[in-house]
Amino acid sequence: MPAIAHIGIGFAAKKAAPAMNVFWLIVAAEFVEIIFMLLWGLGVEHPPTDTSPPFSPISHSLVMGLLWSILAVGVVFLFSRKRRLSLIIGFLVLSHTVLDFIASPKTAFYPADTGMPFFMDYTSTYGLGLWENAVVAAIGEIGILAAGVVIYIMAIRKIKAEGKFPSE
Repeated sequence: MPAIAHIGIGFAAKKAAPAMNVFWLIVAAEFVEIIFMLLWGLGVEHPPTDTSPPFSPISHSLVMGLLWSILAVGVVFLFSRKRRLSLIIGFLVLSHTVLDFIASPKTAFYPADTGMPFFMDYTSTYGLGLWENAVVAAIGEIGILAAGVVIYIMAIRKIKAEGKFPSE
């Protein structure tokens, strides 16, 4: 169940980027997770389990979250030349790190989770720990997803009412 809240953030971003396909907004919100999956597949990083802490400093450290978002802004601007869109995508990428910081350590899902490293060193980890409680974690994940879908539906209705519905 962890990571569905990020999808909700992507849906909600439709309000800020009505012309952008929601798929790309969700990809931006999940970009850090996509990087993690690629690195996991290559054997470089691994998720936390019931018995072992995570190792994901390239994808999920606080510093790298900021760097990934700056990279996203640059790449989107390079291809689109749209400053506002580039910033929205950058903020979506950064939102992943911010939400993970609020949630980590996510011991409700992974008992051995230790939180997020500042950079590459796991000797000190950080996070507010809201996902330490299973009920709070479930409400948070599902609630953020639901809120994002509601905001998305409201944005689509507004776009349709204004007659400016972009093709998705």
